[in-house]
Amino acid sequence: MRTLLCLGLFFAVPIFGAPHSETTRQNDLSTATPTWIAPLNRALGLSLFSDATLWDDAPAQLARRLDLRPESITPGAETWRRYLRPPLTLLGAPAYMLALRNESGCIESFTIMFTNQGDYPAFSERATGGGGAGYVSPSVIKAFDAGLLRDFQNVRQAIAAALPNSERDPSPAQRRAAPGQLALFIAGEHELLLQARPGSLLALRIQPTERAAPPRLSDDQLRRRWKEQVTRRPNGDVILDRIPMVDQGPKGYCVPATFERLLRYAGIPADLYDLAALGGTAPGGGTNVTLMMANLERTVRQAGRRLEAIKIKPSPATLARYLDEGRPVLWSLSSTTDFNKLADTYSRERPAALTALSPWAKERRLLGSTLALDPTAAHLCLLIGYNRNTGELAFSDSWGPEFAERWLPAAAVQSASFGEFWVLNF
Repeated sequence: MRTLLCLGLFFAVPIFGAPHSETTRQNDLSTATPTWIAPLNRALGLSLFSDATLWDDAPAQLARRLDLRPESITPGAETWRRYLRPPLTLLGAPAYMLALRNESGCIESFTIMFTNQGDYPAFSERATGGGGAGYVSPSVIKAFDAGLLRDFQNVRQAIAAALPNSERDPSPAQRRAAPGQLALFIAGEHELLLQARPGSLLALRIQPTERAAPPRLSDDQLRRRWKEQVTRRPNGDVILDRIPMVDQGPKGYCVPATFERLLRYAGIPADLYDLAALGGTAPGGGTNVTLMMANLERTVRQAGRRLEAIKIKPSPATLARYLDEGRPVLWSLSSTTDFNKLADTYSRERPAALTALSPWAKERRLLGSTLALDPTAAHLCLLIGYNRNTGELAFSDSWGPEFAERWLPAAAVQSASFGEFWVLNF
């Protein structure tokens, strides 16, 4: 059980690799048996590359080779992730997270997250510095910024030593998409984009060169795809059980993690760390969801979608309008210890068969109807299911696969709600 305070959020956009002229290469990085594999693997400290291209490797096998844990096994949106506690020194800098993503049956990207606001120990411990709860002293913030820039130089130098003459100038599109200091390296069919976003994060993203933006689904295509995601079970459950999982890890990133899940489900590229940066998360601060919505509006509209606030009293009847169309509902709630204890117990003991479920749920229909609201336990998750026969609702937390589907009586969901809900629309 976890009770987490939501923090900030950012929005990610595709990063496109600039074409590289063969005539300007001073060393051949695309031979059948490239010489860069061994030195790059040694520099990374990981057995990442086994041949000339990463993109035709079996994603699950590569994840096992890197000791990454399954995070999302949704067909077409698999992700493997590992949070490193304590951090592991890679490329001369502390690495806090590794992630491998597969969006279309092939590996789409591999990310190493170095120094970042969400995982920085002094921030997670909420150093008070005499300023009270949630306060981080200016000296701690200064040390974070200095460490981030120092790590940027260390990682840049380590990659340059492993891949001589491979550094290129980032394109204007890359600079717009990834604010801050950038360093770009090319190795065969791979671009290694190192980004230092001051006050926020240092990340190395390995992705295909000369990437093209995936074609945007038309409204009709997306409507059909979403409806195909609706699962109807013999016991009366109507559930959206194919939404990508994102584990926010040991930090209050419920908002960016939940939005990454929603946006990727809608075919819009997103990453929780970038989302947190876009939202302007400050050390010790929280997320203003309204402000974050405004920051996301342009990118969501560019994808042909809209984020809309809706006014509902959560129940099977009110949620059916959205869930029957395959549209999950963002839900702002008070995720207290009592709420999570109830959700854990209820979901664990809930019978699967309708004959047993109906009388069982009827006896418990008022459970949680008197839950207290606690603003310090503010949380965001997705409402993903309902059962008209039993009056139950299902929700999904961004805490890993075991929290992908949780059930409660509608009375408990209503009691824990702050009354704020949003959906993606056309």
